[in-house]
Amino acid sequence: MTIKEPRTLLSWTAPEFIYHPKTRTWFLALGIIAAGLFAAIILMKNYFFALLVPIASFLIYVHAQKRPRQITVTITAENIKVSNSLSLPHKEIISFWIFEEPEIRALSLETKKILQPKISLPLGSQKPAVIRDLLINFVKEKKQEESLTDIIARKLKF
Repeated sequence: MTIKEPRTLLSWTAPEFIYHPKTRTWFLALGIIAAGLFAAIILMKNYFFALLVPIASFLIYVHAQKRPRQITVTITAENIKVSNSLSLPHKEIISFWIFEEPEIRALSLETKKILQPKISLPLGSQKPAVIRDLLINFVKEKKQEESLTDIIARKLKF
């Protein structure tokens, strides 16, 4: 007995995030901020939190070096699939919104998942109107605001 894959209604490929090359100045600023924060926290005698600063700084450094991989977003009558890493049934999606601003072109999904309440998928070269016309048949469209962390990350070119 074979399991039949649902028919693909729309598919596109895009980088998983917009990559901004980081300069030495960017990394120097990260180091100065981390050192200042570390010193301030040591002066407050909060040694446990002080331990977290170098760990967090290292993780930010590693993430800043990361290059985006190409992902494939596929929409079927049953779900939205992101490469081989995520398959999200339409019934798990509360609403969607498409951001079409010059610095952000993404499909934003509000989900019922506790650990992933919002998922942002890049549009690549796909036309937003085509995605909207298809998704409106399965999921409610609701205006969403960009999260504060996304705004900050974009402004810092992270």
